[in-house]
Amino acid sequence: MRHATLLGRIAATSFYRGRVAEGNLATWDRLPLTRREELLRDQLDHLPWGTRRFADAAAPVRVGVTGSGDGLLVLAWSPAALARERAAGVRLLRRLGVGPGMRVANSLPGALATPGALLLGDVVEEIGALDVPLGSPDTEPAARQAWELVDRVEPAVMVLDAVSAGPLFAAVPHATRAWWRGLVWLGDGAASPHVPASAGFSGWERHWLAVPEAASFVAHSCAASRYHVDEGIEAEVLDVESGAPVAAGREGMLALTPVEGDTALLRYASGLGARMLPAPCGCGEAGTVMEIA
Repeated sequence: MRHATLLGRIAATSFYRGRVAEGNLATWDRLPLTRREELLRDQLDHLPWGTRRFADAAAPVRVGVTGSGDGLLVLAWSPAALARERAAGVRLLRRLGVGPGMRVANSLPGALATPGALLLGDVVEEIGALDVPLGSPDTEPAARQAWELVDRVEPAVMVLDAVSAGPLFAAVPHATRAWWRGLVWLGDGAASPHVPASAGFSGWERHWLAVPEAASFVAHSCAASRYHVDEGIEAEVLDVESGAPVAAGREGMLALTPVEGDTALLRYASGLGARMLPAPCGCGEAGTVMEIA
């Protein structure tokens, strides 16, 4: 049985003890899905971390948040879990071509937002590249200042999200930026804006899929626009109603199980539509391959 030790640890947590019958551990497809509203309810009922942390988990050294208002979920990492999260980020960025000495700019949110500029900066520095945080370009003056920094530093890669890219591109000064070789979009690509011609960008575009409840670095897209799942994640595509796996090529809901970390999470219902595809991908990269629907 795959990940037998992990499933045993998950079933031993207070959160999953009543959800996972011991007899079902031998049948992955019969294991329950976990939904976000359950995580929120557990957090509120058992402050501050809920009841999903493993018994041997070290104390958190960093916290983050995802969502807002009544949907705000607090995330926590021990030193070991944070190191694993960074390692997944290093794998992702390296596979996208980021290497030592490169300049990598980003307009991701700061503070506790997950994933955000803080975690990305850790990953960039671990690779040996130069982190260039642009701040939040949510006003025209801030966006102009961001472009002044970009044009002075000349980053080879920029990491943007759809929210910050709108005002950033609205203020872009017309120029040919031949040094700008790549653009990484945080998200599934559905809301990524078009890069205006005035930005002078003619490089590659890829996507970084994050599902913060499960992992900050779930998958990355390749030149064929297919997503390659990180080896630290068990990914499934399931029928929305029954939770049963669907055949490869058929659309369903993406469910994720992190195979490492401090906190148990079993078959998390991400809400994203996806299709599993044959591996290896035409790009040559091995591992689990999928499309985001």
